[in-house]
Amino acid sequence: QMLSTNANPSEVDKFTSFASHWWDSRSNPLVGMNPIRVKFMRDVVDVCQPADGAKDMPHRLPLHNKRVLDIGCGGGLLTESFSRLGASLVTGVDAAPRVVEVARMHSFHKYHETSSEQSNEQSTKAEAKNIRYVGGKTVEEFASYWLSEREKERKLSETNQSRNHDLFNIVTALEVIEHVPNPTSLLRAATSLLEPNGILFVSTINRTMKSYGLAIVAAEHITGKVPVGTHDWTQFRSPEEVEEMVCGSDKSGDNSTMKQIGLSGMVVNPLSMEWSLNSSDVDVNWIGAYQKAKPS
Repeated sequence: QMLSTNANPSEVDKFTSFASHWWDSRSNPLVGMNPIRVKFMRDVVDVCQPADGAKDMPHRLPLHNKRVLDIGCGGGLLTESFSRLGASLVTGVDAAPRVVEVARMHSFHKYHETSSEQSNEQSTKAEAKNIRYVGGKTVEEFASYWLSEREKERKLSETNQSRNHDLFNIVTALEVIEHVPNPTSLLRAATSLLEPNGILFVSTINRTMKSYGLAIVAAEHITGKVPVGTHDWTQFRSPEEVEEMVCGSDKSGDNSTMKQIGLSGMVVNPLSMEWSLNSSDVDVNWIGAYQKAKPS
């Protein structure tokens, strides 16, 4: 059962108050973490879902022609990364409307700056057009709307070739499941929006003593790298728990088509604050990849 109200108002308020600092690396650790999240995802996509024509055109961008959904997009850090990597459509969804406004404004100004630096403004305008933001909706609400529109288009397909609501090649839920009341519901909705062979990426924090010491005691109370109350340790999830949420069968057996295809820890050096991928250390921050089976 998908919950249409799978958002915690206090969490939405928390991130709303943080909105204006979203792109400030001194206030938001995700700015520093983002490049290694993107590296992990690029590596998985290159192997398991290579871009159309990648062999024939080695200079083609890695996400060429791919449709991407960024759940809990926040201020658009990841959304903009996907856009630059050549996706044909990147849709960012977040339950906090104010945060999405920041994402929209940043995206607009970023592409406006780029277009003034380039002689070929057409390509830049096309790039800017591949981002869509949806604020104030949970992923369950978004999935319900998107799949309903897709069904309407399917029924009209004989007379109308316009298909604006296809399923996504890539869906991400990064640093979001620890902030919602029902993470399983969010992940089921995310999976429902994936096309066969599509990949779901999930990142969160493991529920260990080490993560309590680093992500809460050190990050919130000692160094102040993130505001106090940003995280609730009881909401952290292990890779095994998330794999069960994503790949375990529900009553209808729907999600049994998903399989884990990648897993890595994301480790920060406390002195340099530089992030790196480490497949043998998933004690704190980690990221996983799950692929939907092709129909047999």
